[in-house]
Amino acid sequence: MSLAVILVPFIAALLIFLLRQRGMQVLLAVLSTLITFVVARLLKDDPGFSRLWIPGFGSYFELNPQGAASVLVFVASIVMIPTVAYAASKIKERTGGFLALLLFMQAALNGLFLAKDLVVFYLFWEVALIPSVLMLGIYGGDKRRQAATKYLIYAVAGSFLMLISILAIKPLSGAASYRIADLLAATPNLPLNTQLWLFAGFAIAFAIKLPMFPLHAWLPDFHEQNHTSGVADVAGTLYKVGGFGFYAWALPLLPDAAKAAAPLMMGLCAITALYAALIAINQTHLKRMLAYASLSHMGIVGVGIFGLHITGLSGAMFLLAAQMLSTGGLFFISAMLYERKGTFDLSSYGGLAKSAPALAALTLFILFTSIGVPGLANFPGEFMSLMGGFQTQPVLAGLATLSVIAAGVYGVNLYQRLFQAEQHHVTHDVNENEVFLLLPIILGILWLGLNPNVAFKQIEVQSQIVMDQLSTKTATLGGDQ
Repeated sequence: MSLAVILVPFIAALLIFLLRQRGMQVLLAVLSTLITFVVARLLKDDPGFSRLWIPGFGSYFELNPQGAASVLVFVASIVMIPTVAYAASKIKERTGGFLALLLFMQAALNGLFLAKDLVVFYLFWEVALIPSVLMLGIYGGDKRRQAATKYLIYAVAGSFLMLISILAIKPLSGAASYRIADLLAATPNLPLNTQLWLFAGFAIAFAIKLPMFPLHAWLPDFHEQNHTSGVADVAGTLYKVGGFGFYAWALPLLPDAAKAAAPLMMGLCAITALYAALIAINQTHLKRMLAYASLSHMGIVGVGIFGLHITGLSGAMFLLAAQMLSTGGLFFISAMLYERKGTFDLSSYGGLAKSAPALAALTLFILFTSIGVPGLANFPGEFMSLMGGFQTQPVLAGLATLSVIAAGVYGVNLYQRLFQAEQHHVTHDVNENEVFLLLPIILGILWLGLNPNVAFKQIEVQSQIVMDQLSTKTATLGGDQ
Protein backbone atom coordinates (compact mmCIF):
# COMPACT_ATOMS: atom_id res chain seq x y z
CA MET A 1 0.00 0.00 0.00
CA SER A 2 2.89 2.38 0.68
CA LEU A 3 4.00 1.95 -2.91
CA ALA A 4 0.42 2.21 -4.20
CA VAL A 5 -0.18 5.74 -2.85
CA ILE A 6 2.77 6.84 -4.98
CA LEU A 7 2.18 4.74 -8.08
CA VAL A 8 -1.56 5.36 -8.46
CA PRO A 9 -1.33 9.17 -8.86
CA PHE A 10 1.99 8.90 -10.76
CA ILE A 11 0.65 6.45 -13.36
CA ALA A 12 -2.61 8.41 -13.65
CA ALA A 13 -0.60 11.59 -14.32
CA LEU A 14 1.38 9.87 -17.08
CA LEU A 15 -1.80 8.55 -18.69
CA ILE A 16 -3.42 11.99 -18.56
CA PHE A 17 -0.46 13.43 -20.47
CA LEU A 18 -1.00 10.77 -23.15
CA LEU A 19 -4.77 11.17 -23.41
CA ARG A 20 -6.27 13.93 -25.56
CA GLN A 21 -9.95 13.76 -24.62
CA ARG A 22 -10.71 16.17 -21.79
CA GLY A 23 -13.51 14.05 -20.35
CA MET A 24 -11.24 11.02 -20.02
CA GLN A 25 -8.51 13.14 -18.42
CA VAL A 26 -10.92 14.44 -15.80
CA LEU A 27 -12.39 11.00 -15.12
CA LEU A 28 -8.97 9.44 -14.68
CA ALA A 29 -7.81 12.24 -12.35
CA VAL A 30 -10.89 11.96 -10.13
CA LEU A 31 -10.67 8.15 -10.01
CA SER A 32 -7.00 8.40 -9.06
CA THR A 33 -7.73 10.67 -6.09
CA LEU A 34 -10.54 8.42 -4.88
CA ILE A 35 -8.41 5.27 -5.13
CA THR A 36 -5.51 7.01 -3.38
CA PHE A 37 -7.86 8.13 -0.60
CA VAL A 38 -9.09 4.54 -0.03
CA VAL A 39 -5.54 3.17 0.02
CA ALA A 40 -4.36 5.98 2.31
CA ARG A 41 -7.17 5.15 4.74
CA LEU A 42 -5.71 1.64 5.15
CA LEU A 43 -2.10 2.78 5.16
CA LYS A 44 -1.42 2.76 8.91
CA ASP A 45 -1.50 -1.05 9.01
CA ASP A 46 0.87 -1.50 6.07
CA PRO A 47 4.27 -3.08 6.88
CA GLY A 48 6.05 -0.91 4.32
CA PHE A 49 8.25 -1.62 1.33
CA SER A 50 12.03 -2.00 1.02
CA ARG A 51 14.31 -2.91 -1.89
CA LEU A 52 17.99 -2.28 -2.52
CA TRP A 53 18.04 0.66 -4.92
CA ILE A 54 21.62 1.77 -5.64
CA PRO A 55 24.09 -1.04 -4.86
CA GLY A 56 27.46 0.19 -3.64
CA PHE A 57 26.04 3.57 -2.65
CA GLY A 58 24.02 2.21 0.24
CA SER A 59 20.60 3.48 -0.78
CA TYR A 60 17.38 1.51 -0.43
CA PHE A 61 13.99 2.35 -1.88
CA GLU A 62 12.37 2.07 1.51
CA LEU A 63 8.91 3.31 2.46
CA ASN A 64 7.07 2.98 5.74
CA PRO A 65 3.84 4.66 6.91
CA GLN A 66 4.40 4.25 10.65
CA GLY A 67 4.20 7.50 12.57
CA ALA A 68 3.21 10.92 11.26
CA ALA A 69 3.49 9.81 7.62
CA SER A 70 0.23 7.86 7.63
CA VAL A 71 -1.68 10.86 9.03
CA LEU A 72 -0.17 13.36 6.60
CA VAL A 73 -0.71 11.14 3.56
CA PHE A 74 -4.32 10.47 4.57
CA VAL A 75 -5.19 14.14 5.19
CA ALA A 76 -3.49 15.12 1.92
CA SER A 77 -5.59 12.52 0.11
CA ILE A 78 -8.75 14.13 1.55
CA VAL A 79 -7.72 17.57 0.30
CA MET A 80 -6.74 16.30 -3.14
CA ILE A 81 -10.27 15.07 -3.95
CA PRO A 82 -11.90 18.54 -4.10
CA THR A 83 -8.67 20.05 -5.46
CA VAL A 84 -8.72 17.87 -8.56
CA ALA A 85 -12.50 18.23 -8.97
CA TYR A 86 -12.30 22.03 -8.77
CA ALA A 87 -9.34 22.18 -11.12
CA ALA A 88 -11.27 20.12 -13.67
CA SER A 89 -14.11 22.64 -13.68
CA LYS A 90 -12.13 25.91 -13.43
CA ILE A 91 -8.95 25.37 -15.46
CA LYS A 92 -10.19 26.01 -18.98
CA GLU A 93 -6.91 25.86 -20.93
CA ARG A 94 -4.53 22.89 -20.87
CA THR A 95 -6.73 21.24 -18.24
CA GLY A 96 -5.09 17.84 -18.62
CA GLY A 97 -1.63 19.26 -18.02
CA PHE A 98 -2.73 20.97 -14.81
CA LEU A 99 -4.44 17.82 -13.52
CA ALA A 100 -1.34 15.76 -14.31
CA LEU A 101 0.84 18.22 -12.39
CA LEU A 102 -1.47 17.99 -9.37
CA LEU A 103 -1.22 14.20 -9.40
CA PHE A 104 2.57 14.29 -9.85
CA MET A 105 2.73 16.53 -6.79
CA GLN A 106 0.56 14.16 -4.78
CA ALA A 107 2.77 11.20 -5.73
CA ALA A 108 5.94 13.10 -4.80
CA LEU A 109 4.54 14.34 -1.49
CA ASN A 110 3.38 10.86 -0.54
CA GLY A 111 6.85 9.54 -1.32
CA LEU A 112 8.45 12.33 0.71
CA PHE A 113 6.33 11.56 3.77
CA LEU A 114 6.82 7.79 3.51
CA ALA A 115 10.54 7.68 2.64
CA LYS A 116 12.78 5.91 5.15
CA ASP A 117 15.97 6.33 3.13
CA LEU A 118 17.59 9.77 3.07
CA VAL A 119 18.45 9.63 -0.64
CA VAL A 120 14.90 8.60 -1.51
CA PHE A 121 13.58 11.42 0.67
CA TYR A 122 15.75 13.89 -1.25
CA LEU A 123 14.57 12.47 -4.58
CA PHE A 124 10.92 13.08 -3.72
CA TRP A 125 11.81 16.46 -2.17
CA GLU A 126 13.17 17.58 -5.53
CA VAL A 127 10.45 15.96 -7.64
CA ALA A 128 7.73 17.75 -5.63
CA LEU A 129 9.29 21.08 -6.56
CA ILE A 130 8.75 20.58 -10.31
CA PRO A 131 4.91 20.58 -10.47
CA SER A 132 4.61 23.49 -8.03
CA VAL A 133 6.92 25.64 -10.17
CA LEU A 134 5.20 24.63 -13.41
CA MET A 135 1.70 25.33 -12.06
CA LEU A 136 2.88 28.80 -11.08
CA GLY A 137 4.99 29.50 -14.15
CA ILE A 138 2.48 28.26 -16.76
CA TYR A 139 -0.92 28.94 -15.21
CA GLY A 140 -0.19 31.87 -12.87
CA GLY A 141 -0.87 35.60 -13.05
CA ASP A 142 0.82 38.44 -14.89
CA LYS A 143 3.91 38.40 -12.66
CA ARG A 144 4.13 34.63 -12.48
CA ARG A 145 7.62 34.41 -13.97
CA GLN A 146 9.10 36.76 -11.37
CA ALA A 147 7.36 34.83 -8.58
CA ALA A 148 8.50 31.47 -9.99
CA THR A 149 12.07 32.71 -10.36
CA LYS A 150 12.17 33.94 -6.75
CA TYR A 151 10.72 30.64 -5.56
CA LEU A 152 13.26 28.64 -7.58
CA ILE A 153 16.22 30.63 -6.28
CA TYR A 154 15.22 29.96 -2.69
CA ALA A 155 14.32 26.31 -3.26
CA VAL A 156 17.35 25.35 -5.35
CA ALA A 157 19.80 27.07 -2.99
CA GLY A 158 18.33 25.22 -0.02
CA SER A 159 18.24 21.89 -1.85
CA PHE A 160 21.90 22.25 -2.87
CA LEU A 161 22.99 22.75 0.73
CA MET A 162 20.88 19.80 1.87
CA LEU A 163 22.42 17.62 -0.85
CA ILE A 164 25.92 18.43 0.46
CA SER A 165 24.85 17.34 3.95
CA ILE A 166 23.28 14.15 2.60
CA LEU A 167 26.37 13.18 0.60
CA ALA A 168 28.57 13.81 3.64
CA ILE A 169 26.52 12.27 6.43
CA LYS A 170 27.01 8.59 5.56
CA PRO A 171 30.80 8.55 5.02
CA LEU A 172 31.40 10.84 8.00
CA SER A 173 29.25 8.75 10.34
CA GLY A 174 30.25 5.35 8.98
CA ALA A 175 26.60 4.30 8.65
CA ALA A 176 25.95 1.06 6.79
CA SER A 177 23.45 2.70 4.43
CA TYR A 178 21.23 5.74 3.95
CA ARG A 179 18.31 3.96 5.59
CA ILE A 180 16.97 5.81 8.60
CA ALA A 181 17.58 2.84 10.91
CA ASP A 182 21.26 2.63 9.98
CA LEU A 183 21.75 6.40 10.16
CA LEU A 184 20.08 6.65 13.58
CA ALA A 185 22.59 4.16 14.94
CA ALA A 186 25.62 6.05 13.63
CA THR A 187 25.08 9.80 13.25
CA PRO A 188 24.59 10.66 16.96
CA ASN A 189 28.22 9.59 17.49
CA LEU A 190 29.50 12.40 15.28
CA PRO A 191 31.37 15.26 17.01
CA LEU A 192 29.21 18.26 17.79
CA ASN A 193 30.96 20.61 15.38
CA THR A 194 30.44 18.08 12.54
CA GLN A 195 26.80 17.72 13.47
CA LEU A 196 26.37 21.49 13.45
CA TRP A 197 27.70 21.85 9.90
CA LEU A 198 25.54 19.00 8.66
CA PHE A 199 22.53 20.36 10.53
CA ALA A 200 23.04 23.78 8.92
CA GLY A 201 22.68 22.26 5.43
CA PHE A 202 19.43 20.57 6.35
CA ALA A 203 18.14 23.52 8.38
CA ILE A 204 18.40 26.08 5.59
CA ALA A 205 16.57 23.81 3.14
CA PHE A 206 13.86 22.98 5.65
CA ALA A 207 13.53 26.58 6.87
CA ILE A 208 12.84 27.73 3.30
CA LYS A 209 10.09 25.16 2.88
CA LEU A 210 8.61 25.56 6.38
CA PRO A 211 8.87 28.55 5.65
CA MET A 212 10.60 30.45 8.45
CA PHE A 213 11.61 34.08 8.89
CA PRO A 214 13.76 35.45 7.25
CA LEU A 215 13.62 32.85 4.43
CA HIS A 216 9.92 33.30 3.72
CA ALA A 217 9.89 36.10 1.12
CA TRP A 218 8.91 33.78 -1.73
CA LEU A 219 5.63 32.72 -0.11
CA PRO A 220 3.33 35.79 -0.52
CA ASP A 221 4.27 36.25 -4.19
CA PHE A 222 3.87 32.52 -4.77
CA HIS A 223 0.25 32.59 -3.61
CA GLU A 224 -0.64 35.97 -5.10
CA GLN A 225 0.47 34.92 -8.59
CA ASN A 226 -0.95 31.40 -8.60
CA HIS A 227 -4.00 30.67 -10.72
CA THR A 228 -7.15 32.45 -9.52
CA SER A 229 -8.96 29.12 -9.11
CA GLY A 230 -6.98 28.61 -5.91
CA VAL A 231 -6.20 24.97 -6.66
CA ALA A 232 -2.44 25.56 -6.93
CA ASP A 233 -2.61 27.39 -3.60
CA VAL A 234 -4.43 24.47 -2.00
CA ALA A 235 -1.75 22.13 -3.34
CA GLY A 236 0.81 24.53 -1.88
CA THR A 237 -0.68 24.06 1.59
CA LEU A 238 0.19 20.37 1.29
CA TYR A 239 3.75 21.34 0.39
CA LYS A 240 4.71 22.85 3.76
CA VAL A 241 7.22 20.04 4.17
CA GLY A 242 10.02 21.86 5.99
CA GLY A 243 8.52 21.11 9.38
CA PHE A 244 8.29 17.43 8.53
CA GLY A 245 11.92 17.45 7.38
CA PHE A 246 13.09 18.84 10.72
CA TYR A 247 10.92 16.36 12.63
CA ALA A 248 11.66 13.19 10.66
CA TRP A 249 15.31 13.73 9.71
CA ALA A 250 17.29 16.67 11.10
CA LEU A 251 16.38 16.27 14.78
CA PRO A 252 16.77 12.48 15.16
CA LEU A 253 19.86 12.18 12.94
CA LEU A 254 21.76 15.12 14.47
CA PRO A 255 20.40 15.36 18.03
CA ASP A 256 23.30 17.25 19.60
CA ALA A 257 23.24 19.90 16.88
CA ALA A 258 19.46 20.12 17.23
CA LYS A 259 19.75 20.75 20.97
CA ALA A 260 22.46 23.35 20.44
CA ALA A 261 20.51 25.17 17.72
CA ALA A 262 17.06 24.83 19.30
CA PRO A 263 16.95 28.21 21.12
CA LEU A 264 17.91 30.13 17.96
CA MET A 265 15.56 28.13 15.73
CA MET A 266 12.68 28.40 18.17
CA GLY A 267 13.26 32.14 18.45
CA LEU A 268 13.03 32.51 14.67
CA CYS A 269 9.87 30.40 14.62
CA ALA A 270 8.27 32.49 17.37
CA ILE A 271 9.10 35.64 15.41
CA THR A 272 7.63 34.01 12.29
CA ALA A 273 4.38 33.18 14.07
CA LEU A 274 3.84 36.66 15.51
CA TYR A 275 5.28 38.71 12.66
CA ALA A 276 3.21 36.92 10.00
CA ALA A 277 0.00 37.19 12.03
CA LEU A 278 0.52 40.94 12.50
CA ILE A 279 1.26 41.43 8.79
CA ALA A 280 -1.88 39.46 7.91
CA ILE A 281 -4.05 41.93 9.83
CA ASN A 282 -3.19 44.79 7.49
CA GLN A 283 -3.26 42.95 4.16
CA THR A 284 -5.75 44.15 1.56
CA HIS A 285 -5.14 41.32 -0.94
CA LEU A 286 -7.07 38.22 0.09
CA LYS A 287 -4.55 35.62 -1.08
CA ARG A 288 -1.60 37.49 0.43
CA MET A 289 -3.49 37.66 3.71
CA LEU A 290 -4.04 33.90 3.63
CA ALA A 291 -0.37 33.38 2.76
CA TYR A 292 0.72 35.28 5.88
CA ALA A 293 -1.85 33.43 7.99
CA SER A 294 -0.40 30.13 6.76
CA LEU A 295 3.10 31.42 7.51
CA SER A 296 2.03 32.18 11.08
CA HIS A 297 0.75 28.63 11.50
CA MET A 298 4.09 27.30 10.30
CA GLY A 299 5.81 29.41 12.94
CA ILE A 300 3.78 27.63 15.61
CA VAL A 301 4.70 24.29 14.01
CA GLY A 302 8.35 25.29 14.36
CA VAL A 303 7.87 26.28 18.01
CA GLY A 304 6.46 22.82 18.69
CA ILE A 305 9.34 21.12 16.93
CA PHE A 306 12.16 23.10 18.53
CA GLY A 307 10.65 22.87 21.98
CA LEU A 308 12.22 19.38 21.79
CA HIS A 309 9.43 17.91 23.90
CA ILE A 310 7.20 15.02 22.86
CA THR A 311 4.05 17.07 23.39
CA GLY A 312 5.23 19.81 21.05
CA LEU A 313 6.63 17.41 18.47
CA SER A 314 3.33 15.52 18.20
CA GLY A 315 1.33 18.76 18.23
CA ALA A 316 3.44 20.20 15.42
CA MET A 317 2.76 17.25 13.11
CA PHE A 318 -0.93 17.33 14.00
CA LEU A 319 -1.07 21.05 13.17
CA LEU A 320 0.78 20.40 9.92
CA ALA A 321 -2.02 18.02 8.93
CA ALA A 322 -4.80 20.28 10.20
CA GLN A 323 -3.63 23.36 8.31
CA MET A 324 -3.83 21.35 5.08
CA LEU A 325 -7.57 21.36 5.66
CA SER A 326 -8.13 24.82 7.12
CA THR A 327 -5.79 26.83 4.89
CA GLY A 328 -6.79 24.77 1.87
CA GLY A 329 -10.44 25.45 2.63
CA LEU A 330 -9.82 29.19 2.86
CA PHE A 331 -8.08 29.21 -0.51
CA PHE A 332 -11.14 27.46 -1.97
CA ILE A 333 -13.30 30.19 -0.44
CA SER A 334 -11.02 32.83 -1.98
CA ALA A 335 -11.55 31.24 -5.39
CA MET A 336 -15.33 31.24 -4.95
CA LEU A 337 -15.26 34.91 -3.97
CA TYR A 338 -13.05 35.78 -6.94
CA GLU A 339 -15.46 34.02 -9.28
CA ARG A 340 -18.27 36.21 -7.94
CA LYS A 341 -16.44 39.52 -7.79
CA GLY A 342 -13.42 39.19 -10.09
CA THR A 343 -10.93 40.61 -7.57
CA PHE A 344 -8.97 39.68 -4.46
CA ASP A 345 -9.01 43.28 -3.22
CA LEU A 346 -10.74 43.17 0.16
CA SER A 347 -11.86 46.78 -0.11
CA SER A 348 -14.18 45.72 -2.94
CA TYR A 349 -16.16 43.40 -0.67
CA GLY A 350 -18.63 43.91 2.15
CA GLY A 351 -22.09 42.80 3.24
CA LEU A 352 -22.05 39.50 1.32
CA ALA A 353 -23.80 37.73 4.19
CA LYS A 354 -27.07 39.41 3.14
CA SER A 355 -27.16 37.79 -0.28
CA ALA A 356 -24.98 34.70 0.43
CA PRO A 357 -25.69 33.58 4.03
CA ALA A 358 -24.64 29.95 3.45
CA LEU A 359 -21.29 31.04 1.98
CA ALA A 360 -20.82 33.32 4.98
CA ALA A 361 -21.54 30.45 7.38
CA LEU A 362 -19.13 28.05 5.64
CA THR A 363 -16.42 30.71 5.57
CA LEU A 364 -16.92 31.44 9.27
CA PHE A 365 -16.62 27.74 10.11
CA ILE A 366 -13.31 27.37 8.24
CA LEU A 367 -12.05 30.68 9.65
CA PHE A 368 -12.83 29.44 13.17
CA THR A 369 -10.79 26.34 12.37
CA SER A 370 -7.88 28.43 11.09
CA ILE A 371 -7.69 30.65 14.18
CA GLY A 372 -7.76 27.65 16.53
CA VAL A 373 -11.26 27.53 18.00
CA PRO A 374 -11.54 24.50 20.37
CA GLY A 375 -13.32 21.47 18.93
CA LEU A 376 -11.99 22.09 15.42
CA ALA A 377 -8.92 20.70 13.70
CA ASN A 378 -6.25 23.34 14.35
CA PHE A 379 -6.80 23.69 18.09
CA PRO A 380 -5.19 20.44 19.38
CA GLY A 381 -2.08 20.95 17.28
CA GLU A 382 -1.69 24.63 18.19
CA PHE A 383 -2.28 23.99 21.88
CA MET A 384 0.17 21.10 22.10
CA SER A 385 2.82 22.84 19.96
CA LEU A 386 2.80 25.83 22.28
CA MET A 387 2.61 23.64 25.38
CA GLY A 388 5.69 21.75 24.20
CA GLY A 389 7.49 25.04 23.67
CA PHE A 390 6.66 26.21 27.19
CA GLN A 391 8.38 23.13 28.62
CA THR A 392 11.83 24.32 27.50
CA GLN A 393 11.64 27.95 26.33
CA PRO A 394 8.70 29.65 28.09
CA VAL A 395 9.62 33.20 27.01
CA LEU A 396 9.82 32.30 23.33
CA ALA A 397 6.69 30.17 23.58
CA GLY A 398 4.92 33.11 25.19
CA LEU A 399 5.96 35.33 22.30
CA ALA A 400 4.56 32.79 19.83
CA THR A 401 1.32 32.57 21.83
CA LEU A 402 0.66 36.24 21.07
CA SER A 403 0.14 35.13 17.45
CA VAL A 404 -3.00 33.28 18.58
CA ILE A 405 -4.47 36.61 19.70
CA ALA A 406 -3.39 38.24 16.45
CA ALA A 407 -5.00 35.37 14.53
CA GLY A 408 -8.31 36.15 16.17
CA VAL A 409 -7.92 39.77 15.07
CA TYR A 410 -7.16 39.01 11.43
CA GLY A 411 -9.84 36.30 11.34
CA VAL A 412 -12.58 38.61 12.62
CA ASN A 413 -11.26 41.44 10.48
CA LEU A 414 -11.39 39.30 7.35
CA TYR A 415 -14.93 38.10 8.03
CA GLN A 416 -16.12 41.65 8.63
CA ARG A 417 -14.51 42.93 5.43
CA LEU A 418 -16.09 40.19 3.37
CA PHE A 419 -19.52 39.61 4.86
CA GLN A 420 -20.46 42.42 7.24
CA ALA A 421 -20.79 46.21 6.96
CA GLU A 422 -22.45 47.84 3.95
CA GLN A 423 -23.35 45.58 1.05
CA HIS A 424 -21.33 46.61 -2.01
CA HIS A 425 -22.20 43.69 -4.21
CA VAL A 426 -25.20 41.35 -4.43
CA THR A 427 -24.04 37.83 -5.23
CA HIS A 428 -25.43 34.33 -5.47
CA ASP A 429 -25.10 31.92 -2.59
CA VAL A 430 -23.18 28.65 -2.69
CA ASN A 431 -24.51 26.11 -5.15
CA GLU A 432 -24.58 22.32 -4.84
CA ASN A 433 -21.22 21.89 -6.55
CA GLU A 434 -19.51 24.29 -4.15
CA VAL A 435 -21.05 22.58 -1.12
CA PHE A 436 -19.82 19.24 -2.47
CA LEU A 437 -16.38 20.78 -2.99
CA LEU A 438 -16.11 21.95 0.63
CA LEU A 439 -17.69 18.83 2.15
CA PRO A 440 -14.47 16.73 2.33
CA ILE A 441 -12.67 19.69 3.93
CA ILE A 442 -15.41 20.14 6.54
CA LEU A 443 -15.59 16.43 7.34
CA GLY A 444 -11.81 16.29 7.67
CA ILE A 445 -11.85 19.27 10.04
CA LEU A 446 -14.49 17.62 12.22
CA TRP A 447 -12.68 14.26 12.17
CA LEU A 448 -9.41 15.76 13.37
CA GLY A 449 -11.01 18.21 15.77
CA LEU A 450 -13.47 15.91 17.51
CA ASN A 451 -11.38 12.72 17.50
CA PRO A 452 -7.72 13.79 17.68
CA ASN A 453 -6.56 10.74 19.63
CA VAL A 454 -6.60 8.54 16.53
CA ALA A 455 -4.07 10.75 14.77
CA PHE A 456 -2.03 11.43 17.90
CA LYS A 457 -1.57 7.71 18.60
CA GLN A 458 0.03 7.27 15.19
CA ILE A 459 2.13 10.42 15.41
CA GLU A 460 3.43 9.71 18.92
CA VAL A 461 5.08 6.47 17.73
CA GLN A 462 7.51 8.55 15.69
CA SER A 463 7.73 11.38 18.22
CA GLN A 464 8.99 8.91 20.82
CA ILE A 465 11.77 7.81 18.45
CA VAL A 466 12.80 11.44 18.01
CA MET A 467 12.80 11.97 21.78
CA ASP A 468 14.88 8.83 22.32
CA GLN A 469 17.49 10.19 19.92
CA LEU A 470 17.46 13.59 21.61
CA SER A 471 18.06 11.88 24.95
CA THR A 472 21.43 10.46 23.85
CA LYS A 473 24.61 11.71 25.52
CA THR A 474 25.70 15.14 24.27
CA ALA A 475 28.84 15.17 22.10
CA THR A 476 31.73 17.56 22.76
CA LEU A 477 32.68 20.34 20.39
CA GLY A 478 35.54 19.11 18.20
CA GLY A 479 35.72 15.63 19.70
CA ASP A 480 33.93 12.30 19.86
CA GLN A 481 31.31 11.32 22.38
